[in-house]
Amino acid sequence: MRRFVPSFFRVIALFALGLPLLGNRSHSANAEPQSAPAQSAPSYDWQKWKQFWSFRPIQKPAPPTVKDAKWIRNPIDAFVLARLEAQGMHPVPEADKSALLRRLTFDLTGLPPTDPELRAFLADNSPDAYEKQVDRLLASPHYGEKWGRHWLDVARYTPGRVTFPGVKHTAGDSQYRDYVVRAFNSDKPFDRFVTEQLAGDLLPPGDDRQKEYDQIAAPAFLSIGSWFDQCTDPNRLRLEMVDDMINATSKAFLGLSVSCARCHDHKFDPIPTADYYSLAGIFGSTRIVGDFSEYWRDGRVRLLRPLAMPDEVASNDAINRQIDAKKAAQWKQLSEFHAQLLAALKADEPRYRAAAVKTPHPFIKTFEAEDFDGVYNLRIAELAREGKVVQIIETLNPAQQWVKYRIEVPQAGTYRMEALYTADENSPISVQVNGTSVSDEALSEVTGGWGLQYQRWATAATFDLREGLNFLRLNRKEGNFPRIDKFRLYRIDDGYDAKLQHIAADEKLRPEVLADFVKDADHPWPTVAGVVPYLSAEQRKAANATNAELAQLAQALKPHELIVAVNDQPKPADMPVHIRGSIEADPNATVPRGVPRLFDDLLPQPTVPPGESGRLELARWITDPRNPLTARVIANRIWQWHFGRGIVDTPSDFGSRGAAPTHPELLDWLAATLMEPSADAGPAWSIKKLHRLILLSSTYRMSCEGDEHAVQIDPDNRSLSHFSPRRLEAEELFDSTLSSTNVFIRQESGKPLELEKTKGRAMYVLTSGRSPPGLGPEVRKMFSLFDYDMGGASIDKRPTSNTASQSLFWLNSPLPRFYAEKFADRLLKMDKLNDEKRLEQAYLIAVGHKPSTPISVATLEYLNGLVAQGATAKEAWTQVCQAIYASNEFHCVE
Repeated sequence: MRRFVPSFFRVIALFALGLPLLGNRSHSANAEPQSAPAQSAPSYDWQKWKQFWSFRPIQKPAPPTVKDAKWIRNPIDAFVLARLEAQGMHPVPEADKSALLRRLTFDLTGLPPTDPELRAFLADNSPDAYEKQVDRLLASPHYGEKWGRHWLDVARYTPGRVTFPGVKHTAGDSQYRDYVVRAFNSDKPFDRFVTEQLAGDLLPPGDDRQKEYDQIAAPAFLSIGSWFDQCTDPNRLRLEMVDDMINATSKAFLGLSVSCARCHDHKFDPIPTADYYSLAGIFGSTRIVGDFSEYWRDGRVRLLRPLAMPDEVASNDAINRQIDAKKAAQWKQLSEFHAQLLAALKADEPRYRAAAVKTPHPFIKTFEAEDFDGVYNLRIAELAREGKVVQIIETLNPAQQWVKYRIEVPQAGTYRMEALYTADENSPISVQVNGTSVSDEALSEVTGGWGLQYQRWATAATFDLREGLNFLRLNRKEGNFPRIDKFRLYRIDDGYDAKLQHIAADEKLRPEVLADFVKDADHPWPTVAGVVPYLSAEQRKAANATNAELAQLAQALKPHELIVAVNDQPKPADMPVHIRGSIEADPNATVPRGVPRLFDDLLPQPTVPPGESGRLELARWITDPRNPLTARVIANRIWQWHFGRGIVDTPSDFGSRGAAPTHPELLDWLAATLMEPSADAGPAWSIKKLHRLILLSSTYRMSCEGDEHAVQIDPDNRSLSHFSPRRLEAEELFDSTLSSTNVFIRQESGKPLELEKTKGRAMYVLTSGRSPPGLGPEVRKMFSLFDYDMGGASIDKRPTSNTASQSLFWLNSPLPRFYAEKFADRLLKMDKLNDEKRLEQAYLIAVGHKPSTPISVATLEYLNGLVAQGATAKEAWTQVCQAIYASNEFHCVE
């Protein structure tokens, strides 16, 4: 296709005139925080701290009296208007209906309104037309996706990032993501939401499948942190994981950074180091890792559990116990057979050695498995046997794995390769020689376990080699690679097998044993795991019968998906203070498990039972209505996610270094309203109840055009004289382009979310494999470019940058180009429309209103110019659609 760059830039410049750049609006420094008690020593003046604004009890204030009572729709407006009137300002008029619906739809679902939705709202002149839209969107299954994504930011969830070394076929932490979406869609009470994330596994079993699944999926909140990839010390790693749990919990639910007290008493908030280690005891008694291996990277294998009901888990556990018992009995039986065999064979050892000398020796090469020439997703591990180190190769990552070797032989011929290996599951590997596959089922037999005692020799493959240098490659697509210690390669052509059989018959010896003496006279005897081929027919029959019983038991196991799990350590324990936060502990300063003491005058310290971690007690303390932080923090987050800035502009810091609330009485009114049940507004701790109050207020419905007087007095709009426009987040931009193609189908309000129908959305696309073909890397680039941090840190507020790279993305990236072509196809199928009407339709779909006359005229002129220069209709409309994507109106919500 021909390029028409100069005209293209000119049209984009015209599009950009539609809305001022958000970068022109100031989002500058926070208001000065209220003064906090001065502290120059590790001790705190607790009486003074009790008066700090966020530590005072929550009391529901009465809405203030205002002059312009007609503007008031609910108490929110009274608090906002009182501040405006005190500053000599007044609110601007309400936004027009198309702007309101676009704002509301993006706010609640992260998607633009559809053309039919917009037309229906514009045609509805009933007094409750807007209220009906609020109720429809709150009931949308896409609501949970948008607001679940907000919470996932706080919970430090990053899609597509988590892997599980040594574990195959796991959905990972996507179950936590889906739990969060369900919780918001069902309006799960926030106190229950908190409790499930901290201690869902400790609650009584759910009375239905979904409730139980929610309880076991929710505590992944504690486990999905960054996991400190560069930490090589297991002892420090344990402390870092505890610190991550403390930091995530205290910031998300309490709006305090308790982790600052890890090394010393908090310098700015009343959190002594002892309080940090009281929480550390709780989280140190919490198990989020499967096993801590001697290999430091294994310490990052998250604890997993089946996604199943308790009785189903118990049934599988019972079968596994039978399998373990049967394996133990089998091993005892094989050990006895092995002892009997060796007793008989060793009596003839001199004869075997003498016969081996007579047997023509083929070329034999033994080499260690770790002496490879290249490897992928495998590692060298060191194990111990009889006080000596044994190196083996094993799985590092259960995805695609391979290892390759260079092999030199003195002459061409047929060779057999055997391996000394262990495997506790059927994990066959494929063998390639000089690029040709020679076996797909090598080393497929289970040896009885992964330990060195279960090693056995087995033939991997038989193949032809050329004289000189050859290349050998072993592959496995997924799962666990066998643990391989060494290989043995020898020639078998020129009638080698027949000659060996003949000599054994002449000497009245067993040919398989004689072959072992020929191959390795120093280690000729079979191992216990490899003894079956040497047994008598009756003994083999007994061993095979046991294998059949094991296979029957294995078939009775019901497979269940594995998900990230959390539970208590087998022996919960208090934690000592660690000197300056290091791995060195002070044994004389052990702190009982508990919660920070700063609210001891408001609610009692919970008692942690001796055999439990204390997570459930911590969750109940956090969600106690007397806790002054929890409701304030979540009410502020909800306000921030609606208005772009919280009443407290530091949503995860309600301490002395954080911002002071701009409307403290309003924050307390919202927090108190959230916690109390109401017959007309909704149940206690209902998030949707707060949504409805905020969305139906006059404050939310204001236009974004601030008057000149208000902008001079309050340039940052902290007093809310108008609605502050915002740039769409990365996911919303992606979903808007997807939505414009009409491929993504909106799901009906009031119905459960169908994941299979929605997995093309940005919040799933990196884990569902539904990014456009070959454009997965471009999706990741887009997310990073538009301020989504994929590093795994908790995000309490998305930054909003305005860079040249963002503009160039829409012009140069193949991703918007891909969707622009699909958008153009959609428009051209509207064959009854002329170009002017088609452009109107494009604007209604993309930005929720018709284009202005100047833009319409310029765009149609540009379109006709493209066609005149030889572009097809699709090529021309693709350029126009790409320009719409690049426009400021497409990027912003007013």
